[in-house]
Amino acid sequence: MWDLSSKYAIVGVGESERSKNSGTTPLHLALHASRNALADAGLEAKNIDAVMSYSEHDSCTSHQVATYLGVRPRYVKDIVGGGSSTELLIGDAIALIEAGQASTVLIFRAMNGRSGIRMGGGNWSTDLLQNAIDGGSFIIPYGMASPSQWFGMFATRHMHETGLTQEHLGHVCVSFYEHAQRNPKAMLHGKPLTMEHYLQTAHLSYPFTKHDFCLETDEANAIIVTSAERAKDCKSRPVYIKGLVAREMHPRSHYWADLTQVAADYVGERIYESAGIQPEDLHVASIYDCYSWVVLRQLEAYKIAPREGLGEFVAQGNLKMGGKLPSNTAGGMLSEGYTHGMNNVLEITRQLRHEYKGTDRQVEGCELGLCTGWLGPDGAGALILSN
Repeated sequence: MWDLSSKYAIVGVGESERSKNSGTTPLHLALHASRNALADAGLEAKNIDAVMSYSEHDSCTSHQVATYLGVRPRYVKDIVGGGSSTELLIGDAIALIEAGQASTVLIFRAMNGRSGIRMGGGNWSTDLLQNAIDGGSFIIPYGMASPSQWFGMFATRHMHETGLTQEHLGHVCVSFYEHAQRNPKAMLHGKPLTMEHYLQTAHLSYPFTKHDFCLETDEANAIIVTSAERAKDCKSRPVYIKGLVAREMHPRSHYWADLTQVAADYVGERIYESAGIQPEDLHVASIYDCYSWVVLRQLEAYKIAPREGLGEFVAQGNLKMGGKLPSNTAGGMLSEGYTHGMNNVLEITRQLRHEYKGTDRQVEGCELGLCTGWLGPDGAGALILSN
């Protein structure tokens, strides 16, 4: 496996304002986030020579962002994708730098995910769903027409096999909501969640209540990646990319036949090898949390908790501050905001920089972190980051 040896680093992170109605365009949000990332790194637009983004047909282009930033890029890329696309594009950025095609890469995700095109708001056409899921015509007429319904089926089977309960899903939600109360920029800051309230909340799509769903927000996030050598000249404290699995796929021919395996299982087999560490070496994590159950399934896939002990692991408070692996410490997509995972990368970068030192937001002594991406049961990626 390719040894990264901390040769590349994240040197800048930034976000736009986060809201339910931005009143502006994804381009404006992207520029705001990108300028904040440049300021964070102490760089100017002229230092960027590649710009990349991902979207679900709901954003602006990399060329537009480069133009309005004042960048004359040597390389631009826009991909259609959601979860795990951040990890994928960070892998692409490393490859570009390694090949001498770029030196410093800006990656962004910008969306009006609440006031504009909503993943769960009825904007998905039958044609898109048909293309998104092989054999969609066999399931859509029977009501399986949204990610919550697809994932709910996987979750129900997994819960049956492992003994996970509704309360265990609730422990994920309560933990992440608790983190959001320390984050003034989180959408659900000031809205704590108790287990009693969680268990009294009606299901929207079994086994998920509204608390088990990720948020829908208008926002943009941006990340700047460069070589470790160039990182020495940046203003920020570099966070090094110690291990990477850009994206692994689970063949869809087996997708419906075998519900016991997901793509994250393949990533979990390789990510620690790529970084030369073990799961027990981790201090902090950002775990893709489009739904609460997805977190539990990844705890298994990444060998953070045993399959038969997943429920006990979260019930003991191990995702909270002071737990074995504080996770999604800004609130995650369940309670901070939603950019298909990029906001989780921003948070783990800040944790590893110790930007919250002296406050109750800082994970004490964290030096190694895991960041995961989940495209679905059929696609996943991950990063190991270090300070």
